[in-house]
Amino acid sequence: MSGGDTILPSRMLRIIAAGLDGLIALFAVELCVIALTGGVIVGFVSLTGAAKPLLWLLLLVPVRVTLGGRSWLSDPVRAAGRHVTRQWALVGSGVPAAVIDSAFAILVVLAATVPAAFVANLVLEPARLPGFALPFASERFFEVFAAWDSGWYWDIATRGYYFRADGQSSVAFFPLYPMLMRGLAAPFGGGSAATWMAGIVISITSCLLALVVLHRLTEQIFGSREVARRTVMYVVVFPWSLFLLKVYTESLFLLVSVLAISRAWNGHWWKAGLWGALATLARPNGILVGLPLALLALRDRPDARQLASRWLVLAPMPAAMIGYSAYVHALSGDPLGWMSAQKFWGYSIGNPPWQQLQRLIAAVLEHGLYGYFLTSDIAPIEMIQGCTALIVLALTPAVFRRLGVAMGAYVLVSMLVPLSGNALEGLGRYASVLFPVFMIAGSMQSRRAYEATLVGCVVFHTLLASFFVTWQPAY
Repeated sequence: MSGGDTILPSRMLRIIAAGLDGLIALFAVELCVIALTGGVIVGFVSLTGAAKPLLWLLLLVPVRVTLGGRSWLSDPVRAAGRHVTRQWALVGSGVPAAVIDSAFAILVVLAATVPAAFVANLVLEPARLPGFALPFASERFFEVFAAWDSGWYWDIATRGYYFRADGQSSVAFFPLYPMLMRGLAAPFGGGSAATWMAGIVISITSCLLALVVLHRLTEQIFGSREVARRTVMYVVVFPWSLFLLKVYTESLFLLVSVLAISRAWNGHWWKAGLWGALATLARPNGILVGLPLALLALRDRPDARQLASRWLVLAPMPAAMIGYSAYVHALSGDPLGWMSAQKFWGYSIGNPPWQQLQRLIAAVLEHGLYGYFLTSDIAPIEMIQGCTALIVLALTPAVFRRLGVAMGAYVLVSMLVPLSGNALEGLGRYASVLFPVFMIAGSMQSRRAYEATLVGCVVFHTLLASFFVTWQPAY
């Protein structure tokens, strides 16, 4: 009797498992046919809607996995899975760790934020009318990658620069990124769609390459792949790093600035000078990359001749700035027209760098934390910007201590310049490319702190990405 009690359930389980496998295979085939053909009707067989087979698969697969056991379908599937795993491991063994870790970080962030931003764009009304329309049938999806200043880069790439003495002018935006957009779009006709796609491709590709270079530099300095892996992950999940994967200059600037400083770190001075020149052409504050390069030239105490030769090959950086200023002078009559044009966005620099943070703290003390958020529409964004600046400044001494004066000075000056502005604006964007800060964060060993930071950053990253696509002032 006991033998019959054990044999019968086992047979029943095998029968049930075989039946479930049959249903799963049937619905999977149906879903594949619909995906490949768009739907077909053959006689009394109608395969036209993907919702039904997809819902059945979502129900049956978990039940089948929970049931366990072997059957006619499970054994081949497991064998195929083992084969794919072995092949993936074989392919992956030839891929550098820096590429694997960097690509994984980007894919995680894209998977987490793009769907959320897309849904936000579908269900939320924009805070203001979009400044441009994207030439795609799936416009609402592509808007995830382009808003606010993206339109200026597209305009420069398609129409070139212009200057207006009485209003906003495109000369405020430096030329490297839009010129690359134009160059990449040209073989594909150079139209609006090609130019927008070029911007997206440049941003994502530059982000991947920047993370690979940063991963290698971090592993070289700290001697640990784990520190390098955490560093690149911190870079992409950082809330304000949402701009790295948009039609913005952040990813390109991160790439050329990391290349310039890493080449100087390893003594390749002429390469450092050339990459530094590209950093200068990427953003107005790109010239600040020259500070760590000049300081790194002093690191091994060279004699006067060596120092002069190193500084000489950094000359492309001021030359690039002079060249663009000369071009702006030809358009506007003012070599610093690119700077004066920014006043039409209501932005200026030159104030005490503590002024805006002091104003933020005073407002919080006056109104209370909750009351402060109700003082203006942009108060929550200002709070996030200010907290970002305070966190970066708090980590700056560790940058000086662990990475040296050159890296520390680069972070400090790169924060003090925007902090001298007349508003807490853009601080998060500027911080998102200050890679030495992320190297310090990546070197911290606490596993729980790492996981908690990732979760918190992804939440705020997703929130800001949703703000971006709905034209909230998250810039």
